[in-house]
Amino acid sequence: MITLYSGLVVKQPLVESLIPEFEAASGSRVGTTFEPTSVLLERIGAGERPDLFLGVAASVRDLADQGILDAGTVAEIAISAVGFARLPDNVGPADPSAPTFLDYLVSCSAVAYSLSGASGLHFAEVLRQHDLLHRIDEHAVRFPSGLTAEAVKDGRADVAIQQVSELRSVPGPHVVEPIPHDLQSYARFAIGARAGAPESAGAFASFLTGQSAHTAFEAVGLSAP
Repeated sequence: MITLYSGLVVKQPLVESLIPEFEAASGSRVGTTFEPTSVLLERIGAGERPDLFLGVAASVRDLADQGILDAGTVAEIAISAVGFARLPDNVGPADPSAPTFLDYLVSCSAVAYSLSGASGLHFAEVLRQHDLLHRIDEHAVRFPSGLTAEAVKDGRADVAIQQVSELRSVPGPHVVEPIPHDLQSYARFAIGARAGAPESAGAFASFLTGQSAHTAFEAVGLSAP
C-alpha cells in the first residue's frame, strides 16, 4: 500500500474520484492521512515517513532539499484561493471590497477559522494588520484542525474562513465565495514521493499532474499551476 500524507485542500477530489481512479487503473492501494500541512510536517519532523507528501509547495520543496522527498518527483498540482462560507439565508457583504468585507466580519456574531492551516494563518495575519484580531477572536470559533464550514452548518458561526476547496468539501447548502483580492493569499500546492518510495508512489504523483486530476481539482475551485 502507498501511504499518502495530504493537506485538506484536495481531500474531496482525492477521496471521491482520483484515488479510486488510480487504484482501479494501477492495482495499487493508497492509504491516506489528511491534516493541515503544518500538522503533517510536525509528524514528519518526529520521524514519520509517508511514501507521498502533498501540501503547500514551499514545504514540499523544503522536504526535498532535506533529502526526505525525491526532488525529481516534486510537482505543483494546484493553486487555491482563500474563501468564506455562509448559509444561504445569511446576508453576505454588500460589495466585494476589502473594507466592506472586514466590516462584515465585525458584524458577525462569530467567525470560524483554522489555527493550523495556511488559510487560517493568513487570515489571522490579515486581521492583525487591520487591528481586528482581538476583536474577532472574542467570539471566534478557532479550529486546531479540520473543516471550518462545519461551524456554519451547526450554527456556531455565521462565517467560516478556509481554502475555497475545503469549504466546498463540507456537504450542505452553504454559499462559498473567495475573499476580496486585496486580502487574498493564493497558495500553491505540490506533491512529492519519499526518496526510495515504491515506483507506484511516483506514478501516483505523476497522475496528479494529468488532465483527469486538473478537471477534478477545478470542480472544487482549485486552479491549475
